[in-house]
Amino acid sequence: MKKQLLTLALLAVAGTAGAQQLPNGSFDEGKWENCVPWTSTGNKKTQGTQPPSWTISNVKGLNGGDTGATTIGTKVQGRQGNAVQVENKSIIMGQIVPGYFTLGTTWSTAKVSGVTPTAKDGGTFGGIAFAYKPDALKFYYKRSCSGNNTRSSVIAYLWNGSTSQANVPGVNASNPKKVAMFDRDINVLNMSTDGHQGGAVTYKHKLIAKIESYTTEQPTEWTEWTIPFVYVSENSNETPEKINVIFAASDYFNSSNVTAGVKLCIDDVSLVYYKHLKSLTIDGTTPSTFVGDDTQNNTNEVNIDALDKYYTEGCISAEVAGAGAKVDETYNPNTHVCTLKVTAGDGEVKNYNIQFGVPCTGKLSSLTVNGTAVELEDGKYYYVVTGDHTDYSVSFVKEDGDKATAAESYDADKRISTIKVSAPGAEDHIYYVKFAKATTDYKGKMSIAMNEELLSAATSTVGITAPVDGKADFQLLGFELFGGPIGDIFVTDVPYTEKDGVVNLNKTQIITIFGDEGVGLGKLPVVLTGTLKDGKLSAKIYITWEGNPITVDIVPLDATSLDFSSKTVDLGSTPLADMKADMTNKNLTIFLPEGTEGVDAKEKNVVVGTTASSLSLTDGNDWGVTKDFTAAAVSYDRVFNTDANYVQSFVLPFGFTVPTGTTVAELSSVNGDNLVFKPVTETVANKPYLLVTTDGEFINKLTNVQVKATTGADLTTTVDNVSHIGSYTAQNVENVYGYANGKFVKATTGSVKPFRTYVKVAGSQGAAPMAFGVNIEGTVTGINNATTAATAKEAIYNLQGVRVSGDLKHLTKGVYIVNGQKVVVK
Repeated sequence: MKKQLLTLALLAVAGTAGAQQLPNGSFDEGKWENCVPWTSTGNKKTQGTQPPSWTISNVKGLNGGDTGATTIGTKVQGRQGNAVQVENKSIIMGQIVPGYFTLGTTWSTAKVSGVTPTAKDGGTFGGIAFAYKPDALKFYYKRSCSGNNTRSSVIAYLWNGSTSQANVPGVNASNPKKVAMFDRDINVLNMSTDGHQGGAVTYKHKLIAKIESYTTEQPTEWTEWTIPFVYVSENSNETPEKINVIFAASDYFNSSNVTAGVKLCIDDVSLVYYKHLKSLTIDGTTPSTFVGDDTQNNTNEVNIDALDKYYTEGCISAEVAGAGAKVDETYNPNTHVCTLKVTAGDGEVKNYNIQFGVPCTGKLSSLTVNGTAVELEDGKYYYVVTGDHTDYSVSFVKEDGDKATAAESYDADKRISTIKVSAPGAEDHIYYVKFAKATTDYKGKMSIAMNEELLSAATSTVGITAPVDGKADFQLLGFELFGGPIGDIFVTDVPYTEKDGVVNLNKTQIITIFGDEGVGLGKLPVVLTGTLKDGKLSAKIYITWEGNPITVDIVPLDATSLDFSSKTVDLGSTPLADMKADMTNKNLTIFLPEGTEGVDAKEKNVVVGTTASSLSLTDGNDWGVTKDFTAAAVSYDRVFNTDANYVQSFVLPFGFTVPTGTTVAELSSVNGDNLVFKPVTETVANKPYLLVTTDGEFINKLTNVQVKATTGADLTTTVDNVSHIGSYTAQNVENVYGYANGKFVKATTGSVKPFRTYVKVAGSQGAAPMAFGVNIEGTVTGINNATTAATAKEAIYNLQGVRVSGDLKHLTKGVYIVNGQKVVVK
């Protein structure tokens, strides 16, 4: 028996690579072994052999000697090799022993009381290790009866767990392991143990499936018989641990139906694993070409025609016939074939190829609005055009032609046209066209933050419609969030009020962002604030989405600063290059929060917290910041004129100690037609000054300057109704005095450059002089290009700024000031 156990062990290991079959099902493997049955008087060898892996119920006579030895099973010629024949035989005293063979261990005698049998027990113990779910047992058989035509039996069952038994006759009680390996079939099958040998049983098993079949047929030729397993519903998800198969010439569980002379021959025993579908429906209907019970069909490919159907996810419902089988579904959108791959419990595969009809798309192939083709994008259904809708505005072509239907409707209040397309086998698609109004466009830098975390900073365009009855519409097209398109923002009927050349925009509204992603955000509370000045737009949009505040800041591209100091900034996600892109002001200053990483030390005009590596000022570009900061170094591309006594004006956002060789003076008094300026040793930020210097680039030598905010700063020094005013922006001015050629000259209109100054007289300037001379510390300076003149009738001043009477012809020799210029009298 060692060889048999080794064979079973090897089969169990081999079974892990694929579903197990029964060992030695053809009975041709190895040499048939001598049978050692149990007897009532000992364990002597008796006549009879059996195939490896199987056990035949050969018995020895009850008297214990060799006389009466009974061979119930024997080897016979099979279909191609060996086969097993078992026979019911009568032994001494008329006892009839049932003939059977099994994968388990036989219980080889009958229960006898005296000389007359009272009950018979053809029971078996155990089986072999097994972990798969076969669907049927297949074999070939022949059968003959010399007596009554009683029926023969086929019994098989799968189970897990075990039963423990006590008081088993004929078993060495000192070897408990041998006792523990046994599971009696009557117990696994949950049959009564009354009247049977073997003792009491404690149930610790689950029956998973069984076969119990009978036949009275007597075929003389080999005949195929396939019997399906019946699975116990409550245990059908369990994995079996053992299998037993029993072939009996008699009625295996009915001792009264056992008669001598019944022979049963068995050959080629195997397990069947179904690889076909039990049922198949498409949209609830079974295809006409589908055959459910195809167990006799050996083909591995089945083609099913479903050309009148269109594949959609979930349209197929399929049930496998095999207890351990599974089905996988894949669809090829190019061929419109759906393949159901059925994998049987033994790993064999059967494919059901379902050919669906070519599906419709339910989409548009072209869309034209007001005579202009709209460029359709796959997966995009929201489009914006500029113009008004009429009955003939929208035309389109359907991809599916006459198979599809489409209808357009228009909502005049929302100015949205809706085109719904329907086609068989396709989901409906709805296209939306927004008829936006004509606008004046304002390009600017748009920065977006959510929960105070900067998400992006990109160039964008905002449109504002012409006001009607004091109201205008605000349009922000192509709004993006998290790096992807969201849609278009429309805020309607925004109050449009103008005062002193400034338009204020303020509106609170509930909106839905118009776009494929935007509609998914739902209804959003929006607060819009903004100003229009000098053709430039500055605006803020506050959006609340699921409790998350989103802030959109829009500033003109020539803005002087971008303040992100109150936000969390990741320069890896939103780099400085994005912030600076398209910005036109060379003096742009960017504020970042303290601790921001990734700022190059060479970056100019980038303030981290309150510190910048360097401040770079470009003359002629506007300047303005909202916060103070410290700059470790300064560069200013303006080169001051170093000609002797050449006066220049300036205003700067930082103070400094006046270096040697440079005179800086502030307006201190008005002396007739002269403005008197007092030199200072320390300048103050945002204050206008005049300058005379011998070092044209002394500003570039300054370090650690304290830059002051310009917002709200007073850039004016006023004395005796005369104001000296600095400017950080290029602007047009009226009724002022502009500095030129050493004097402040009266001008009805004019312009002033950034970082320069001008003079303005309070009240009416009708009586004001045509020009103001400049006097620094009582000495007129900055008056260049002296000329020689013979006569002049204008106001004449000496070098002390005192007006003298007479004309040039009658003055003594010397240098005088006439209309702000030096005149030499000889």
